[in-house]
Amino acid sequence: MAIEVMDWPPYSPDLNPIENLWSVLKQAIYERYPELEHAIASVQTLERLIEAAMEVWEVVEQRVHYNLSDSMPRRVAAVIIAEGWYTKY
Repeated sequence: MAIEVMDWPPYSPDLNPIENLWSVLKQAIYERYPELEHAIASVQTLERLIEAAMEVWEVVEQRVHYNLSDSMPRRVAAVIIAEGWYTKY
């Protein structure tokens, strides 16, 4: 399968589905470890967040990744229609 690569600005959240994935991970971390949401910034908290993120990453359903990838044609079309301005993504 060939993947067509397109040029776009380095900062373009509409065309950056990883932002959605970070949101999914963050939500899953706080659901499993609610105490981390308001934890004091410390080395210990950082270590716990890293461990939690690695754990949650392993259980994120593969369909989340597929859905984000499959949304790219719609995202690109929305940006083109909006002439580079904001979209619902």
